[in-house]
Amino acid sequence: MQPFWITCLYCRRNVPVMLFPGQVRFTIDLRAMDDAGREAILYELSNKMYNICDKRSVSCVIERKHDAIAVNCDPELSSQLNSAALSAFKKMAGDVEVNVPKLMSGAGHDAMAMAHLTKMKLVFVRCRGGVRHSPAELVLDDDVWAAGLAVLAFLENHL
Repeated sequence: MQPFWITCLYCRRNVPVMLFPGQVRFTIDLRAMDDAGREAILYELSNKMYNICDKRSVSCVIERKHDAIAVNCDPELSSQLNSAALSAFKKMAGDVEVNVPKLMSGAGHDAMAMAHLTKMKLVFVRCRGGVRHSPAELVLDDDVWAAGLAVLAFLENHL
């Protein structure tokens, strides 16, 4: 199964504290490498949610607020940025054996909006616990520095 993220969770109480909330709403940012894969996951997830709610005799409403076609990162740019990241890591840590992690990304953000104009690739900076787009998001200075050095190495090799 491809990853998805629950990005917002809202609970509204209409009962005394320590009991179940009267209503729960949440959003899911669902991404996959292709549209068919995303649709299959959404179908399976929706069915499971409806079944769980039916068993508990609670209502369930699923609304699609936004859809966008899957956009894949360019393989050539990916390879070049991977090399640049290795170069940046060696500048920071010395000549140490390391593998640069590769993440699945059905790209979002501005990259998705620009993909019809040019090739694209994203550089991800790791966050504590993988938490993103939240006040709890935290990145280390060294990780931001490494990402900056990777982008600089890429630009130095391609300009």
